[in-house]
Amino acid sequence: MKKVLSVLLATIMLFAVIPTTAFAGSILDVEIPAPAIIASADRTSVDVGDIVTVTVEVPVDSNLVDLTYVLNYDTAYFRMIEDSASLNGVFSTEMSNDQIEGEFKYSGTTGTPVTEAGTLFTIQFVILQTGGRITFGIKEARVLSGNRVVNVTATSILASTMLITFRAASEASKNYFDIQTPSTTTIDYNDGIILHVVAKKIPPFGAYYYRWSANNDNFKLTPSELGTSCEIVSVRNGDTVITVELVNAFGEVIDSETITMTSKAGFFDMIVWFFEFLIYGQDQVILPL
Repeated sequence: MKKVLSVLLATIMLFAVIPTTAFAGSILDVEIPAPAIIASADRTSVDVGDIVTVTVEVPVDSNLVDLTYVLNYDTAYFRMIEDSASLNGVFSTEMSNDQIEGEFKYSGTTGTPVTEAGTLFTIQFVILQTGGRITFGIKEARVLSGNRVVNVTATSILASTMLITFRAASEASKNYFDIQTPSTTTIDYNDGIILHVVAKKIPPFGAYYYRWSANNDNFKLTPSELGTSCEIVSVRNGDTVITVELVNAFGEVIDSETITMTSKAGFFDMIVWFFEFLIYGQDQVILPL
């Protein structure tokens, strides 16, 4: 009996001293979303020969333990400056750069999960041609979740991919479209008008569309499918700056124009509209073109 008790006691003591941290008993078969790592450039309007600095930052409470992050660039457009990578020292890091394939790989690991926001690294490129793109994204990552180190999901790794396009500075001022001057810029309450985009030239890139927005909610905006026109209806009183942006397939804004519209939707205007509606019905509401 004493021998059994001794064995039991020894077993209990053994479990008591086994570490209970995530790194001692990590379970890797549970996957969670990737942390929102952000890539940015000091400028995207460039000339041949310019040097651009790219910064990759990690958010607060990312809880990263291991990370492999990749930059892909076209070597016909960019040349990475050797030894330009500057690290923050949070990770024990390995880096590699393939100037032939155009791939810079950052691999880091740490004994303590990363909880503070900060810069992972910066790197510099020389512009060989304008119009090139650099893509950024997580290749592999593990984070601390509760008391376990878990993998980041494959789908969120794909969603983490970012893209930055570097265009010629001389193209930054090109006007691709105008907003057609409307018959009036003052709209009565519950009346509307359709604003139109007038294309001045075809953008030198693939698919694109026009995105409409306003600086307040004085008008209800209903754009067409590709945004070449937009119906606006007065719902509240005051001036509104309406912005139209030309956006490419990557979500980048290429050009923009604005127009100021006035909504006459004061209390008296609403009362007048109410009695006109009672007398004339819904047909009284006209959308002038």
